[in-house]
Amino acid sequence: MNPFKNPIFMSKVLKSYLFDIDRLWRLNEYDLQKYKDKHLKKMVRFAYTVPVYHDKYKKAGVHPKDIEGIKDIKKLPLISKDEIKKYYPEGIISSKIRREQLIEVSTSGTTGKSLSIYVDMFDIVMGLFGYLRTLKEYGINWRKDKITIIGDFASHTAESGYITRGLVPQLKLDFLLKNIQWLNTNDKPSKLIEEIDRFKPVFIGGYVGMLGHLAVLKEKGYGKNIRPRYIASTGSLLDKNLRKFIEETFDAFVFEAYGATESGPIAFQCRDGKYHIMSDLVHLEFLKDGKKVSSGEPGNLVITKLFGNGTPIIRYDAINDIVSPLYEECDCGLSGDLIAKIYGRDDLSLLLSNGKLLLPSSFGEIFSKILYKLKANKIKDVKIIQQSLTKIEIQVVIDEELRNLGPSVEEIFSILKQGFQEKVGPQVEIFTKEVKKIDKQKPRIISKVDRSKLKITGYI
Repeated sequence: MNPFKNPIFMSKVLKSYLFDIDRLWRLNEYDLQKYKDKHLKKMVRFAYTVPVYHDKYKKAGVHPKDIEGIKDIKKLPLISKDEIKKYYPEGIISSKIRREQLIEVSTSGTTGKSLSIYVDMFDIVMGLFGYLRTLKEYGINWRKDKITIIGDFASHTAESGYITRGLVPQLKLDFLLKNIQWLNTNDKPSKLIEEIDRFKPVFIGGYVGMLGHLAVLKEKGYGKNIRPRYIASTGSLLDKNLRKFIEETFDAFVFEAYGATESGPIAFQCRDGKYHIMSDLVHLEFLKDGKKVSSGEPGNLVITKLFGNGTPIIRYDAINDIVSPLYEECDCGLSGDLIAKIYGRDDLSLLLSNGKLLLPSSFGEIFSKILYKLKANKIKDVKIIQQSLTKIEIQVVIDEELRNLGPSVEEIFSILKQGFQEKVGPQVEIFTKEVKKIDKQKPRIISKVDRSKLKITGYI
């Protein structure tokens, strides 16, 4: 049955629309904490009906009645990606929920270890409302303003599950929301810029790489009718120079939205540029060696999702992002916690001989130069292999249609080599290699260095 034809479900959605989107403006810190306590207790009770959590909690000697709120969250054991994969499929959903009521979505598998979980229709609605919250911060009216969303609509992804397999067939969104344009980031930038040019949106949301490619095309004279007021980037870290290039090219304000397949929306930048955690939807812990880090200090992100009847995400430590909290208040008026900086995934990093990890934020800075400095978008795919502590290989696929346009392949390779050399030092050899194809089913960043033999001393 279509849940949107169920009056009980629709009343729940309506209530959520009226109260949830505005909650971070409406509640003070005390009331927000009470809300979080209530929903954590509810989620732990629900998780106890899910085999993977039930077994783990029984083994740890913890029961839902032991959890009175966020202050008790450390009583709960951490849960890993491998544990969820071990119990998949039946063991990661509640015994009270039929699997046919749920939609399966998967993580990107960038590391070669894709994870499948389940979400219910209310998960999807709440994820959408979380995005509407970011639009509200910037005065975008989702019912009236023209909005372009560039998502990853491959068959397994969260966007596909939420939109093409979730909301669209149930609500017929293509009919109801003609002011929203859904585009696929897997299509060619030249195709997307033509479609956006015809649509003329006031807001564009998309992945960092695609936004950079569109900015290059825009600067070259394409997309003359594209004049958005705001652009939101997601999916990876946005280098400050690439941000400036996108802002100046489109004459628009650029901000970042942060989320994950497992949890949905996590945080977004307010008008003042600070990262606000959606603290009513998720609870974040920032840990180093199991202990809470100080303000501004990088730690491993542990995430707890505070809603949904799909696969629970409670003290999940496999987002693998290094993130630093900011223990202060923002003048913008939003309640909830703050993030100081997002460094990126430590499982997509390279460990150097001095013990420092070269994180994705550094990779972004290097590859962004190709876009904002050379104004070239001919890199089609990339793979980075750390052969040893003294050798890094960069494999690049060049778009044949663009090979002879603009800067040469040699210039691009020179920028990449120089950028990596500046990050890792002269003692490491950087090799660039052009290849015809990269296997998308395997990790894009591989390190053959044995991390057990080195102590991590910091991050680059």
